[in-house]
Amino acid sequence: MEDTAQAIAKLTRARWEANAQYWVKVIRERRDRYRTELTDAAVLEAVGDCAGQSVLDAGCGEGYLSRRLAAMGAEVTGVDAAQGLIDAAAAHPAQEGRATFTRASVEDLPLEDDRFDLVLCNHLFSHLQDPTRAIGEFSRVLRSGGRLVLLTLHPCFYVENAEQGAASSVPASQYFTPRGIDQRFMVDGLESPSMITSWLRPLEYYAGTLRDAGFVIADLREPHPTEEQLRDDPWWRKGFPTAMFMLLIAERR
Repeated sequence: MEDTAQAIAKLTRARWEANAQYWVKVIRERRDRYRTELTDAAVLEAVGDCAGQSVLDAGCGEGYLSRRLAAMGAEVTGVDAAQGLIDAAAAHPAQEGRATFTRASVEDLPLEDDRFDLVLCNHLFSHLQDPTRAIGEFSRVLRSGGRLVLLTLHPCFYVENAEQGAASSVPASQYFTPRGIDQRFMVDGLESPSMITSWLRPLEYYAGTLRDAGFVIADLREPHPTEEQLRDDPWWRKGFPTAMFMLLIAERR
């Protein structure tokens, strides 16, 4: 089982390396409307005032949220398994040097215990075949009372090609077991060079794994377009056929 998990992790890293420059382009040209018009605002609202806090941006990508949090006064450490994304982040420094970037797996963080006030996971968990070890690491590096803000695909409703308007129910035979969806990213007409697997698990997995790692769930939110967005913009009517995102806020006991 361990060999299988290591093989999946190695394949995932290779795919993200292949997609690194694609994502740099998508993010820096603000082409992902799910982020720019919906989930980024939801994540930042959940983070709240972070001035003076120590923040871990886990799965930071090319660092755009790390830079945003640094501009809000946080001291940010960004980690990502893809060297291409870390190189892009380091080459685009935050103001006053408040964000640093390191290539590392979230399952084995090279960081000391009880270091952070906040761990942010933005669109990370769906790319981890089994997030159990990552959740344990987040608990280890968080101070008592620290928070975990986690934005991921909605495990109850997300299906293949949901971004292109696909809407179907997830049968119980699939919902209660880990399921992977293999597809290429398609953002604003740009297709990713490499396929990626999105992993989804039932809600009870998140609740139980967080509890076992010493967390208490403080809030669960489901970011969704406004009535005006759905009424006035056909892109949202097609691209949001069902609930697609889940945002969890958990506190470390």
